Amino acid sequence: METKGPLEGLKVLDLSSLILGPYTSKMMAEWGADVIKIEAPAGDITRNIGAKRTPGMSAIFMNLNLSKRSIVLDLKKPESKDILIRLVKESDILIHNYRPGPAKRLGISYQQLAEVNPKLIACVSVGYGRSGCYSERPAYDDLIQGISGMADLNGFYNQSSPGYVPTALADKVGSLMSLSTILAALYHREKTGIGQEVEVAMFEALVSFLLVEHFTGPTFEPPLGPVGHLRQMLPSRRPFKTKDGFICALPYTDKHWRAIFKIMRQPELVDDERFVNVAKRTEFTKELYQVLEDAFKQHTSSFWGEELANCDIPFAPVSSLDDLFVDPHLNEVGLFEEYQHPTEGRLRRVNSPVTFSKTVPTFQFGASHLGEHSREILQEMGFDEDQIESFFEHDVVQ
Repeated sequence: METKGPLEGLKVLDLSSLILGPYTSKMMAEWGADVIKIEAPAGDITRNIGAKRTPGMSAIFMNLNLSKRSIVLDLKKPESKDILIRLVKESDILIHNYRPGPAKRLGISYQQLAEVNPKLIACVSVGYGRSGCYSERPAYDDLIQGISGMADLNGFYNQSSPGYVPTALADKVGSLMSLSTILAALYHREKTGIGQEVEVAMFEALVSFLLVEHFTGPTFEPPLGPVGHLRQMLPSRRPFKTKDGFICALPYTDKHWRAIFKIMRQPELVDDERFVNVAKRTEFTKELYQVLEDAFKQHTSSFWGEELANCDIPFAPVSSLDDLFVDPHLNEVGLFEEYQHPTEGRLRRVNSPVTFSKTVPTFQFGASHLGEHSREILQEMGFDEDQIESFFEHDVVQ
């Protein structure tokens, strides 16, 4: 078993900020890649969002940027661009989330980078695909949740006005798609020796993600019905209220439904024409959920947990975010780990949620201060001390 991750040996340049992009490179760093975070003099904006002990080292920033080295380059200066080009020559992957216009002005368009390193894989993580009419629009998670249909669907489900899902869903879906796309491009490069540019747009990514199950009637031409998967859109599809709290339950198979009807002491429902098979249960989903809602109110959460477990019917408690830190399963699998940061003291981090049987990644180091590794990286690139001092003196590097 190796004690280094499966991406050991890869060098990644991360010019992205906020969540889209940094979350992608965070996972690559967790899996052993050498990730160099290239920041503008002002630093990634997430450095100062939310809880922090010292300026520039917020919890959100540190959680997104573990095991990444930081160098500060002002890409508006020609000398900084020269340093970037030198880094590009010896790197495998570059990630950025600049729109087409700014990317070209900063000298990081794929055409410019490929001339320097034709084996480079450049991942452009943006709001809207460059071939569409929205390509130059600024994009943030809330906006993408709105335009993708997510906010409207959330409002429909909650029988209220449109609402955002309370997490950076568009950013993180885009980041996960970026990671898989980069790995596919790496596989292609292994076979051909040729790099390429890949683009992942939040708008298209979230629409694709959302329509996996909601692209129903309009799949057919002419449409066989409206868009939307009914079961997931019902307001009654939520944790069931019990006598003393809430519980999640999802009877799925015929066997599950026969069992839960017996627990409810309504065995006659087993032969109810509305519920006899999955097709009928889908047709009468609204009525079925009402039956469950009425039944769950009659007993406590512990009663339901015990009965559902005895019948092997899928269920789960309703956990708060605070509950996650004391969840026995999460602690047994080691998802949370404490570590000592050189300046921020004792911290807790979330380990990678995936495991590898042969190449086991080891935690490298905590998040870096702005420009913490600028000198070290320049030395690795072969610049002599006089050049390095000149860079700092003229604010080419910080």
